[in-house]
Amino acid sequence: MIKERENWLIILFASAYLSISVFTGFIILFLIYEIYKIAKRDLKINGELKIPLFMIITPSVLSTTIYGGLKELPGALNQTFFNITYFAKDLFKPSEKLFYKLNLTIVIFCSIEAVVTVFNYYRGLEKPIWGGVFEIGIVFSLGSLSAFVMFLIEREKFKKVVYLLLFLVFTFLVFYTGKRNPILGIFFSYLVLFFILLKMSELGKKVIYGLSGLFLVIVVVGTYIAVEKFPKYKLLFDAVFIGRQLTEAEINEFSSARWEIGKKGLEVIKKDIENKNFLPLLIGHGYNAGQRLDPPSPVGRSYESVFFISETINIGLIGLLGLLYLMFRYFRFVLRIRLKNIHQAVGLPFLVFPTYYLVGGIFSGIWDAILPLYFLMFGIAENYYKSVN
Repeated sequence: MIKERENWLIILFASAYLSISVFTGFIILFLIYEIYKIAKRDLKINGELKIPLFMIITPSVLSTTIYGGLKELPGALNQTFFNITYFAKDLFKPSEKLFYKLNLTIVIFCSIEAVVTVFNYYRGLEKPIWGGVFEIGIVFSLGSLSAFVMFLIEREKFKKVVYLLLFLVFTFLVFYTGKRNPILGIFFSYLVLFFILLKMSELGKKVIYGLSGLFLVIVVVGTYIAVEKFPKYKLLFDAVFIGRQLTEAEINEFSSARWEIGKKGLEVIKKDIENKNFLPLLIGHGYNAGQRLDPPSPVGRSYESVFFISETINIGLIGLLGLLYLMFRYFRFVLRIRLKNIHQAVGLPFLVFPTYYLVGGIFSGIWDAILPLYFLMFGIAENYYKSVN
């Protein structure tokens, strides 16, 4: 039965890379099974993220039901409730063999995605098999981490070289998108990864410094390409290194209109305070609030700016505090991890990848269609590192 459940994970990852519709269908079936196991008390609700997840999910579902109605509820379930997949972590027995199989699955499918993505670039499109440019960042950030860790633990020289090359290719593709969130996400994910590796004596600090230096070279080259590709980044360089004061129009250009969106969001919060709308201040206005409130969001569903503004409107102060608490619990747990040997690094991609969303999503909202799978994988990695630490 345990082996069959492990195959579920491979199927979920495969479907996530090939079709979002198929993946959504599989994750719904998985959630039904999980809820059934919880109802039978065969599965306990526990873990590092237990309280913060409920602080996020509860106001999201409640506020959407009250203010958005049943027609908006599926969106709220997809954005927040589906993340209860995290609590299914105890259905799986975490092991180095399991993580190895999953990393290999990710590397294989990312290699296929890389061929498709490069082909699409030549056709003038920025997209992997499905989705758009942001999916490129998500797909290849995890692929980069998996290839890097496989390079670390692999002993056969030829395979080691292959994993190193794939790490370079996948990482380069993230930076080539030129998008702020993927670049921030992968950069901080590797910072966390290197921090954990530096505490392990077996690998040696010189090796880690050398590998981190190689990653830094990719960061510099990738950032240069991003700046050349998107002139708006030059505005940031002018402000930081030259000290030029940017106009409001330039700030809006650099922030991809988030400056203007944020101002609209602040107006919504100000109105709630002035009108003493305490309930929406506490639990938010729910999913798709950007189309229902005055002033409406320039981008529709949400006030996608700094997450302090967008999440206060969507899930209220309770949800925002839950998100901050989730960040605290997550980073406190991850940064305390110590590896006893290099083979234990095999689970690190799944341990550190939520960093991609928690940092990269600061300016766009911490959500993605595949996030339930990544929360589940973090939970499995959490159980593994608790057992070996």
